Amino acid sequence: MSATITARAVALLTTGLLAFATALLGASPASADDLGATSEDTVAEIEAAAWPEYGTGDTDVDVLVAKLLITEQGFDPGAEDADFDGEFRAAVLNYQNANDLADTGALDAETWLLLREQTFGEYGPGDSGNVVRAVQHALNAKFQAHIGVDGAYGPVTEAAVREAQEFFGIGADGIVGPLTFRALVTYQDYDR
Repeated sequence: MSATITARAVALLTTGLLAFATALLGASPASADDLGATSEDTVAEIEAAAWPEYGTGDTDVDVLVAKLLITEQGFDPGAEDADFDGEFRAAVLNYQNANDLADTGALDAETWLLLREQTFGEYGPGDSGNVVRAVQHALNAKFQAHIGVDGAYGPVTEAAVREAQEFFGIGADGIVGPLTFRALVTYQDYDR
């Protein structure tokens, strides 16, 4: 294994462990991703799940989710759809370059981790915008939630988040934080 690949693997592992430790140490039982009501095994299982990787030519709801998060970070991903096209690849490259990530142009684990770190906090009732729309799209595609994608985090979105959290074994507080977000994106065993 080359030194570059080894260094990248170590950096990726360190980033993941730091995000995990931050989530565990920084969250109170009443905060997003109710860790007080979530078993350590569940947290470890979700944090160990592989981020899906996407590149040019791929089509998936996760691509649409990433487009909305990259928009939230100030980058223009092009069309708001589930297609990983050349315009979105350029936005991913710009995002990676601006954040000192390896410029792969792909939605890889490092890119997902940083998007999660920069975006979540927590989103819950009363919130609105691109991140809420991303959550609504993921819930509709992966849990057939039938939520109107309006970017408003209301009672229907909250109920769908609670159902997804119960499915994943996360303390169901109805608020999307880093753990719930990772569970939503890494969950790939759904009807497409």
